[in-house]
Amino acid sequence: MVIRTFPAGLDRQAGMGSLAVIALVALFGLALLAAFRVVPVYTEYAEVKSAVAEAAKDPARSESEARRIFRARAVVAGIGSVKDSDLIVVAGGNFLTVRARYRREVPLVANVKLAFDFDTQAGQGPAAQQR
Repeated sequence: MVIRTFPAGLDRQAGMGSLAVIALVALFGLALLAAFRVVPVYTEYAEVKSAVAEAAKDPARSESEARRIFRARAVVAGIGSVKDSDLIVVAGGNFLTVRARYRREVPLVANVKLAFDFDTQAGQGPAAQQR
């Protein structure tokens, strides 16, 4: 049986050091901050997508009626990134296409921002033309 002894001050370290713990907590905090900033953006996008689908539901609707329906849904859902005037609406005969394209920038820390580009389209008929 061999017993190893270490001179005083050279004991083996068990576990993480204090700097490693601080770095791990900082990384976890940054990830949590990013999640708190990103989740509302995607929640709003889901609301925009739903409002666009509702506005384009009936192909016999006029452009102004589709915009009015979107505006009403946006007020109820709290959509602030897209206005009814930002929509690309192509209506005619038996088709209606409603498209929302927008960019959302979310400040993360100091001068660092996260940028999101969203594009959703609903309806029947020819694809909406880009502005």
